[in-house]
Amino acid sequence: MKRIAFTTPGIVLVLALLPTIAHGDEDALMQAMRAELARSVDDLQMEDMDKPYFVAYTITDTQRLTASASFGALLPSYESRARGLSVEVRVGDASFDNTNFRSMSAFSGFGGGTTLPLDDNVVEIRRQIWLATDAAYKDALQQLANKRAALQNETRVEDLADLAAQEPFTYVDEPNRNVPTLDDMKDLVRHLSGLFRDMPQIADSRVVAGVTYRRTYYVNSEGSSFIRTDPAASLTVRAQAQAEDGTILHDFVTTNGLVWDDVSASDALEAEVKAMGMAVSARVSAPKLDERYTGPVLFEGQAAAELFAQVFVPRLLGTRMPDTESQFSSFMSQSRNPFLDKLGARVLPRFLNLKDDPTLAGDGFVGGYGVDDEGVPASATSLVERGILKSLLTTRNPVQGIEASTGNRRGGGPVPSNLVMTTDRGMAREELLHEFKLLMAEREAEYGIVVRRLGNPLFRPSTGNNISINFGGPAQQQASVEPALLAYRVYADGREELLRTVELAAVTDSVFKEIIAVSDSPTTYTFTHSPASFGGLGTIIMIGASGFSSSLHAVSVSVPDLLFEEMSVRNPTGNLPHRPVAGHPFFEE
Repeated sequence: MKRIAFTTPGIVLVLALLPTIAHGDEDALMQAMRAELARSVDDLQMEDMDKPYFVAYTITDTQRLTASASFGALLPSYESRARGLSVEVRVGDASFDNTNFRSMSAFSGFGGGTTLPLDDNVVEIRRQIWLATDAAYKDALQQLANKRAALQNETRVEDLADLAAQEPFTYVDEPNRNVPTLDDMKDLVRHLSGLFRDMPQIADSRVVAGVTYRRTYYVNSEGSSFIRTDPAASLTVRAQAQAEDGTILHDFVTTNGLVWDDVSASDALEAEVKAMGMAVSARVSAPKLDERYTGPVLFEGQAAAELFAQVFVPRLLGTRMPDTESQFSSFMSQSRNPFLDKLGARVLPRFLNLKDDPTLAGDGFVGGYGVDDEGVPASATSLVERGILKSLLTTRNPVQGIEASTGNRRGGGPVPSNLVMTTDRGMAREELLHEFKLLMAEREAEYGIVVRRLGNPLFRPSTGNNISINFGGPAQQQASVEPALLAYRVYADGREELLRTVELAAVTDSVFKEIIAVSDSPTTYTFTHSPASFGGLGTIIMIGASGFSSSLHAVSVSVPDLLFEEMSVRNPTGNLPHRPVAGHPFFEE
């Protein structure tokens, strides 16, 4: 798609060269939002109360298709469409407004269960926006009063503005609707799930395919606006077995793309699913780790990318801690990201660099976009240079040391796009293995550990108890890392022995500073991330399809194999469930 970019004083404008075909729904939605925005800017003020200095509207028009199957049997599948409205109102001024504050009374400003009409009825859409704006404005006034009252006898330690400045920006991309039929998706999931009917060790399996086509419409009172396409497609195949001692063993194959053909047209997909099922089956009779292991660990391929995603990526998000009433201050401080205090400090080896680049496309990168959810144009951000932390990913909500947005607001907070780790000291595979064995020899160790696959929090096995509680936030010193799905004992003579499963102990972000060596060829891997926000975004009324809790965004990472001099590995802790009393009905005589 071609774009024209030009600049006028204080304004950057990007226009896509679109077909001349009129898009009635887009005209109706933008017309309704602009009309109500003008009314809100001119008329929205209660007597003797603050007038809004910033108003923003977002409408998401989302079509979703989901198909799933298990052991060749089709499970509930559906197609849906919904429109959701988000209203952001700020009162006060950019230096001090109703945002970045939390109290018991200030938690009440999020809610609503009404979707916008799917018909392009401008009058009805305007009515819904009018009501949501009125609610958001009144809530904003209350929050500002609460914030002023709470801080009147206190001095703010971090005297930051509440909204970073941003030049107006306009962006429109091409609709490019490419959605499969639900029947095509059903056929594929039924076929792939049927492959496990030939694997007696597999007790449970599930194949889920999803396609989302979303158009997002945005306007704000500063003059920014955009219409953005957010397509996504995914296919996940999961398999689960159980060892004699009760250990649950699982693995998954997942592919992510922008359109259905990206995830369904792979010639190797069936072979990959079969190989995954056979690997899970082999682990049923594989040995356990004899004792706790401490020594060199090599993470290859997917395992290196997942380790980076689970431990290091959450530290890259510049989420500001809100002001609070005194009784909440200690609770909030526990969730502070420690990297906010490490700008300028070393967080990786000096031979590694890291950047976030939403402008990348192709070659496995699917996390890109043209403009973020606040109308900030996409651009690359250098995060780590020669091991030194230079920046974090932020929104227009300023944090200490980073007062301008990096253009990474997606949903309720900052989210990475495409993270690329680079080095000028990458090793060929043979060299990396040689370095690994040298570390083993230094310790006079009989073997070392190589991890080739790690679990993912979204694809945990079913144990009959799906309750997961996490009392910490991004500031937890010890990260929760999923158990290894494919781990091996590797001996000095090159022999490899598959282990049933192991888990990493006491992993913190500081371990990444101790990386000894990396490969010269990276793995590009995509996972989904849900932004964690403490609500520093103003009074936002989320109505309909686009809620904070269910907002998942694709993030692609490009990470080389990672060799650590010392990590602790152990057998999984906790009690084990009993095996089923009767045998698998598919394979009983």
